[in-house]
Amino acid sequence: MKKMKEKKVKVSFGEQLKRNGNLFIFYIPAVLFAILFYYTPMLGLVMAFKENPNLFGSSSALAGILEANWVGLKNFKTIFSNPQVLNALRNTLIISTMKILIVFPIPIVLAILISEMKGKIVKKSLQLTMYLPYFLSWATIGGIFIAILNKETGLVNNILEWLGHGRFNFVTSNASFRSVIVSTTAWKDIGWSTITYLAAITALDRNQIEAAKIDGASKWQQIKYITLPGIMPVVAVMFILRIGFLMDAGFEQVFVFYSPFVQETGDILGTYTYRLIRQSALIPQYALSTAVGFFNSIVALMLVVGGNFISKKFFNKGIW
Repeated sequence: MKKMKEKKVKVSFGEQLKRNGNLFIFYIPAVLFAILFYYTPMLGLVMAFKENPNLFGSSSALAGILEANWVGLKNFKTIFSNPQVLNALRNTLIISTMKILIVFPIPIVLAILISEMKGKIVKKSLQLTMYLPYFLSWATIGGIFIAILNKETGLVNNILEWLGHGRFNFVTSNASFRSVIVSTTAWKDIGWSTITYLAAITALDRNQIEAAKIDGASKWQQIKYITLPGIMPVVAVMFILRIGFLMDAGFEQVFVFYSPFVQETGDILGTYTYRLIRQSALIPQYALSTAVGFFNSIVALMLVVGGNFISKKFFNKGIW
């Protein structure tokens, strides 16, 4: 018998709007928000290819941007010939890579361990304890860890002294600053990320696991051959999304802990751009800071597209 191919009926946008008009109303606030806060600011990207505009000396900010002369790629040549920019770029890539290599796998491991726990009370208590830090601001977390790591009165240094070691200034030392950033990232974010992987594990076919148990498979074999392959599509999507932030080492976080003492290892593109705008001698360097941001966006887009291509090729799963 020949299988009858079902013909897909194409429905026009107007017909969909007519059928589901009430539902489309709920899209309006989200669309307006995206246009206002995501797409409209893109008009300012032209500053990356112009002289630094005098936004306050013109009749309006828009007029200041339009009146500025075009300079082509001069701003990009300027930033990439600046040793401070190259140092900030290097620190950004190092910190982001450390976060991916160290922090990214932790929620996966925790989700697997929690899914294997039997006691519901202990399980829920552990989950709640891990989730709470996510809802704290970086300003709050910065205050907590700066106090804990304080050289004179901090808990960590008190313990080190009790163990016979010398006191160490963790936050203002180039040797330890990146470790502080990665550690606080893990403390804040792993609990929330664990939720995603726990949901993926919960959605796995329990019959496969039960069959593996009957066949005598150990816990490690169940995890290796059932759990990990089952959640790998979710891991791939999360990894693609994380790769998109490779050029963003976390401005809010670094800014809280940052000081001139750690400029060598802690100055990232975000903090450098902030100084261009806020600490310029005469006029804030809007053109140069826009060029840095534009470069970040282009690289992030390339990383996401490349990561999505690789994920679809090897895992048949992507974000589009």
